[in-house]
Amino acid sequence: MLIQENSDYVRAGKQKQVYAAGEVIQVPCPLCGETRHHKIYEEHGAIGIVRCVQCELIYVSPRIESPEEIYWGAADKYYDEARLIFDGKAPHHRDPSYLEELDLIERFQPTGRFLDVGCNMGMLLRHARKRRWQVCGVEPSPTLSKLGKEKFGLEVFSCFLNELPENEERSFDVVALSDVFEHISKPRPFLAEARRFLSEKGLLYVKVPNARWNLFKQQAIQLMGKKPSAGLWDSYEHVVHYTDETLRKMLHAGGFEVVHMTFGLPIQVPSWQHHVGHYYQYPSPWLLDWKRHLGRSVAYYLSYPERLLRGGSIGAMAPNLVALARKSR
Repeated sequence: MLIQENSDYVRAGKQKQVYAAGEVIQVPCPLCGETRHHKIYEEHGAIGIVRCVQCELIYVSPRIESPEEIYWGAADKYYDEARLIFDGKAPHHRDPSYLEELDLIERFQPTGRFLDVGCNMGMLLRHARKRRWQVCGVEPSPTLSKLGKEKFGLEVFSCFLNELPENEERSFDVVALSDVFEHISKPRPFLAEARRFLSEKGLLYVKVPNARWNLFKQQAIQLMGKKPSAGLWDSYEHVVHYTDETLRKMLHAGGFEVVHMTFGLPIQVPSWQHHVGHYYQYPSPWLLDWKRHLGRSVAYYLSYPERLLRGGSIGAMAPNLVALARKSR
């Protein structure tokens, strides 16, 4: 019997579908501090997506107070989601993206110490270790960091980035923020911490969702006379949304110079949860969700000519943004 996601989908985290007004807080722009903004959308009840009138950064306000804590769920549920990956019997649905990310990083920084910030259960790190990197992770979720240490044998600090030991300062050749930076509610202080732990000639890797892609999806759905489904912006966890311009501005404000900007493969999210209520970590056959798979693939390939037409700027068809940066002098 099919299990519907909205009722019986087993979630390991603490995220909710609806938040009341008393569960969210108003915040200023994380880039320039401006409080004035234009509302773009509202989802999950009282959560708002807005654009700053000063610097045009898209961010979430009001937002939940501690978005990072939605991943502080039960260890047994996380283990059940990833059991076959831990046992080496199944791939992770993001493995193609992880390998693409490492290929790109190694073009600019071929070897050394690799810190994955917000490493979750260590899915990226397990690939980096196979490629001879000296790997280390930092993950504030006690349950996720424990699974990374116990199931993959990784070195993972169970803390926030600013809580790493002082002897780790300036010791990492790569600091990776893979699908993490959009979760950071105070990105400028966070980048200061990344600088602190990055070696002088080290590389910062940042991959985030493309805000223009979300805007395109929202507007296309509305033009068809429909209402976008809750979760289009993932606003209970993704609290800052970047275009290539605002990502450059944020990195510059944080003391970094972008040396390369691009985009990566689309993440083809599994659809098991719609059918069996679980298995979110494993890739599902494309036939189970062929329309979304096809749509994301077509948009991804269209993003190449779109970028040429925009004179190098990354447009609405790219599913994500990837920036490689080094410390400003």
